[in-house]
Amino acid sequence: MVTEHHVIAVQCALEREAELIVSKMDGAQTEIVLNNRVTVGSYQGVPLVVCVGGMGAANAAAAAQFIVDRYAPKALIFSGIAGSINPGLAIGDILICAEQHYAETNTQIIAECVPFLEYFPSDATMVEAAVKSAEQEGFERIRSQCESASVSHSQDDRLRVGNEGVESEPADTAMDHANGIGRHYVVGNVSTSDRFNTDPDVLRELVDRFGAEGEAMEEAPAAQIAAKCGVPFLCVRGISNPCGEAYDELDEQKYNLQQAADNAGTVTLGVVFRISKRDLSIV
Repeated sequence: MVTEHHVIAVQCALEREAELIVSKMDGAQTEIVLNNRVTVGSYQGVPLVVCVGGMGAANAAAAAQFIVDRYAPKALIFSGIAGSINPGLAIGDILICAEQHYAETNTQIIAECVPFLEYFPSDATMVEAAVKSAEQEGFERIRSQCESASVSHSQDDRLRVGNEGVESEPADTAMDHANGIGRHYVVGNVSTSDRFNTDPDVLRELVDRFGAEGEAMEEAPAAQIAAKCGVPFLCVRGISNPCGEAYDELDEQKYNLQQAADNAGTVTLGVVFRISKRDLSIV
């Protein structure tokens, strides 16, 4: 069991989200602990624990608490895939999550308990490290929903949503992304839902409430546990699909899923590297 003072933990929901990270580790040893797939090793000299804890809010909270209890990390990074709400994000792009928000939960009630928050911000130092990592990998920053001037105008301007959900990227843009050209990242807010939301009205409402850039199923509860336990937190998401697509359609896009997971993993390792080199170190 790793209990080193400077251990960093990475949490994923799915094995594909952890594959690239684990492949880059030195001395990696994997075991199943309480049905969590845990790999212990190091990356660039820093002790690293990677835990695949399963999909959904309950699994995310349980896995985060497990990680904190067993490995006492000085930082927790959630790395995985997400659907995009911001139409400027295409498959393979990166969402660096500044704030984690629950989509359906009555957050005023949650905020009556420790850590007394309605949403859960990422650690600012880790966000900065993720920005440097993304830019080193050739991703270019775009405006978030909140930063965009169109946020103050009509919601139709800031979010192109039709009957099928978020507008997909043009074919030529998709080809550019496949060739590593014009890749983008955004620093913004993420929606956490136990539903695979496809309703355009629901997606618009998420933008209206907190400027959601994308949606996934785990980061808010993981961030909530981290905040409760005093562990700095960051979530990095690779875009696997535009929100609005049915869940069944993802089975036909395994390449996109892996590309998104690998891109998120690469940026995540960049954060670990910067921490290990004491550039923007939080440990």
